[in-house]
Amino acid sequence: MRFWGGLKYTYRESWAFLWACPLLALIPVLAEFAQHAAEMHLGMYASLEAAQAAEDDPLRMAFGFIKTFALSLPGYWVIRYLAGNRDTQAARSFDRRSVTLYAVVMLFNSALVAIQLFVLPRSGAALIAGMVGGLLITPLLLRWFVAAPLGIFISPAASARVMLPQVPFAIAFSLAVMLPLMVPHYALGAAAIFAPAYVLKWAILIADSLLVGWMAAAMMAGSWALATRKMPITA
Repeated sequence: MRFWGGLKYTYRESWAFLWACPLLALIPVLAEFAQHAAEMHLGMYASLEAAQAAEDDPLRMAFGFIKTFALSLPGYWVIRYLAGNRDTQAARSFDRRSVTLYAVVMLFNSALVAIQLFVLPRSGAALIAGMVGGLLITPLLLRWFVAAPLGIFISPAASARVMLPQVPFAIAFSLAVMLPLMVPHYALGAAAIFAPAYVLKWAILIADSLLVGWMAAAMMAGSWALATRKMPITA
């Protein structure tokens, strides 16, 4: 997989999943909107000062944890959809082994998020360190992550052996996938703070929630593209 071809594949296939499985794609959308509703309740979008004051509020952090869980959950369906060459029936089907293996992946991801949100200090240095650590570690585990929804166990160590030479490519590719979506995501959050009308704030936050649904699908499609770039996922 070449860089540009991988980007086109990621965006094209993530959109295909959204159209093929819209109800499944709504899970991260609803989670993001629930967090925005909590933020509105806290008055976070009243002003820049209010946004800064509410940034680390426990209610917002709790909904943030739920949101990150919801962002990863559709990975089960996205990976099965892509592995089956846009097979919606395969995407929606469940089997005990696949669900169990992916539940382990979800627990691992949730534990890392919980540590970052509730254990590590919320200083700028700690947040940057967590972000850099994630960029370095996540590519190594991608084959473990994407094999799980298919009912295939690839150990983290085996995943790391294949992915280690690809880490620089994976970091650059992941940034190229997510930055075009993250920039408008944060821009919409800022726009909601400065929007003059209450109803306009809600409209902006709804648009942002829909964008996050695409982000979740793109993140998983990009993970699949990276994990299978040099070697297919086989039992």
